[in-house]
Amino acid sequence: MPSQSSHKSSPRSQQKKQQILQQALMCFVEHGVPGTTIDMIREATQTSVGSLYHHFGNKDAIVGAVYREGMRDFAMLLKGYLQDLPRGEELSEQDAKDGVKALVFANVDWISQQPLWAQYVFQHRASVVGQAKLNFNADSNLFNSFITNWFAPYIQGGFIKDYPLELLNAFVTGPVHNYARHWLAGRHEVPLSEYREDFAEAAWKAVKSG
Repeated sequence: MPSQSSHKSSPRSQQKKQQILQQALMCFVEHGVPGTTIDMIREATQTSVGSLYHHFGNKDAIVGAVYREGMRDFAMLLKGYLQDLPRGEELSEQDAKDGVKALVFANVDWISQQPLWAQYVFQHRASVVGQAKLNFNADSNLFNSFITNWFAPYIQGGFIKDYPLELLNAFVTGPVHNYARHWLAGRHEVPLSEYREDFAEAAWKAVKSG
């Protein structure tokens, strides 16, 4: 995460910021964003208020930093899944299918492995305001460009329906997110990961051409 100063943060400073983000996440999940105070975060992190302000600025900045960190972690996982896929010299339906399934697998795996981050991301996007929101939007634009560029050849090649990105995303990840919200809340007992292949196959059927 970028620091408030113009120079690069030291490894020790970065480690401290990561510790603060982890503890702040737990506070936000347990007490909610409105119910969490700077003093709660200070106590959980054994950090002075001055140090919190030095690293982040204020509570809104911490709220945004926690959200942005979670989304960055997910984005790195997804990019890794897509970049690891073999791509032949010629486009194929199987490659397109593998890409769609990678999107689903990344969502299922990240939510399953990081349930607290996922719960926070699902519930608190509206809490990200000010400069933190601008920073997150910049990250989102870069991430969306990566996804668009990766899938564009398969859409142009007629393997995937030419949907707007937001609709394509809804078809591919919507069912996963719907189930995940219930699972995270304890309303579904079967782990999300057990339906990994089912979600992937359903997503492919929803977006494939022909």
